[in-house]
Order: sequence, then C-alpha cells, then structure tokens
Amino acid sequence: MRYLTLKGHGLDLKVSKLAMGTDKLMLSLTDEEFFYLLDTYTDAGGNFIDTARVYSGGKSEEAIGRWLKKTGKRGNIVLSSKGCHPPRENMAQSRLAREDMAYDLELSLKALETDCLDIYWLHRDDPAIPAGEIVEHINSFIQEGKIRMAGCSNWRSDRIEEANQYAAQKGLSGFSSSQIQWSLAHTSEDIYQDYGIVIMDEKEYDYYCRKNLPVLAYASQAQGFFSKVAKDGLEVLSEKTRKRFASEDNLKRLETLQDFAAKHGISLAAASLVYITCNRLPAVPIIGSRTPRQLQESLEAADILITPEEADKLYVIAQ
Repeated sequence: MRYLTLKGHGLDLKVSKLAMGTDKLMLSLTDEEFFYLLDTYTDAGGNFIDTARVYSGGKSEEAIGRWLKKTGKRGNIVLSSKGCHPPRENMAQSRLAREDMAYDLELSLKALETDCLDIYWLHRDDPAIPAGEIVEHINSFIQEGKIRMAGCSNWRSDRIEEANQYAAQKGLSGFSSSQIQWSLAHTSEDIYQDYGIVIMDEKEYDYYCRKNLPVLAYASQAQGFFSKVAKDGLEVLSEKTRKRFASEDNLKRLETLQDFAAKHGISLAAASLVYITCNRLPAVPIIGSRTPRQLQESLEAADILITPEEADKLYVIAQ
C-alpha cells in the first residue's frame, strides 16, 4: 500500500492511497460480511475509512462504530465522515448553519463511538453563505476537539479558494482536501444529472493541480463501467450507468485499459484506479467494494506505480 499526506493547519495525516467507502453497504450486508471487508482492507495496509451521516440512514456509521469497538483499531484508522447533507425530499435546502453542523457532527460521533473525527467533510455547499462564515464554524469544532481536519464535498473550486483564502488570512484551518466525482470514465454534470454533484472537468482539474490540493474521488470506478462492459457488453449496464458513462470516448478508453491491465497482470477494476492513484494530481480513489472479490480486485491497484505521463495516456484518446 502507498500513502499520501494530507496537510492541515499545523497537522498532517498519512492516508492510504485507497480509501474504503461505505455508501449503501449496510443496506445489503450483515455485520459479519461488512467487518470482513474492513478487516481485509486494513490487513492490506488501508487506513482511510470514508462514511457519511446520510449513508444507509446512519447505519453505515453505526456499523463502523461497532467494528471499531470490536477490533480496537480506532488508533490505526483515519476516520472521516460527512455531514450537512440536505434532506432527500428537498435537495435545495441549505444545511450549513452552525446548528446543522453541530447536530450532524454529534450524531456521527455517537454512531462511530469516537470523541473526534480525523476529517469532517461538508457534504454540500450553499453559495449564498459566505465561505468565511463556514470556515469559522468548522474551526470552532476543531477548537472543541471534535474534529482534527476539515474537508469539503461537492464544492466548486472558486468556493474552495474563497474559504481557504479566508482561513489563511485569519490564521485558521481551511479545507485540506476535497471530494468530487472523478474517474477514468469521463462524464459531465449535464449527463450525470444528480443535484449538487460536482464532477471533475478541466477547470476543476487545473485548480487542484495549481493548488496541489488533494482530491478524494468518489464513483472512482464509474459504477463498474469498464469491468461490466468488458465482460458482458453495454446491455448489462443499468440505464443510469449507461447514460452517464457509455460514450464513444470511454469505450476507446476501455480498449487502452484492457491492454494496460494485461501488461500489469491486474484486473480492469484495479487498472481504472491506477489512473487516479498515479495521477499528477494528489488523489485517493474511494472504493465501494461490496464483495470480497471486488475488494481484492481493487486492492491490486495499491502497489502499482506508473508515471503521471503514463497515467495521462490512459485518459487521452488517440486521434
């Protein structure tokens, strides 16, 4: 396993180059099955667990809390959760007031059976609220010892810059990293059609590279697009996945990826992750494995090291 250092305000966190995602896992897995996945991940050197208050209606956090209590591994884990997600029935509703943050954070701490989160991510943005005001709220929780580092999820680069400039001017902690949708299979917000989602594009990518700001990439395997198409064709994809990722360019990327995977003796799932783990942009893909086999295939990416130029070739379509 390789690692990346996230730098905060007087604080560094060493995280594995693969993060274990937990969205929706507790809707289909027993504790025994979930714990086995977490044990396998940590035994392979993984130390970065990502969850959120809204995942499985809070069940994911609760299950992680039970696993941490059973194993005693809290001290070895970089534990992160996200809060302030709008209600599902009204995604336009803002939940970034301090009382919203405090409410969600307390629920997360209780569910995870911990006194402090290593990283607390704000799950959505509200551009109507000054970024500096949000930074002040986040720092109050850091000062209270309830979180160590702050991150943002689905924030656009101009808002991240506003927040981090404010933090720098005030001597406060800004956002150490950001979560957005990013995978080798390109898509766009117009195609993806999920309210409030921010997807990696040229503008965002350029910003992250210039600032050297680490990214956690969710949906990093494009909902299994490459593996599923290679095995069973486009017809096996769900309508949503096909709409989001089944472009001519992504099918050409599949051909390049198949050659790369064969050359390195790894699965297509792992090969698609290497584009992110070895990118010129410091990044960690979030893997959402639901079975031991899926997890083992993803973990194959952990030790593959190629140059950023070689990673670029996986994405660029030959003319």
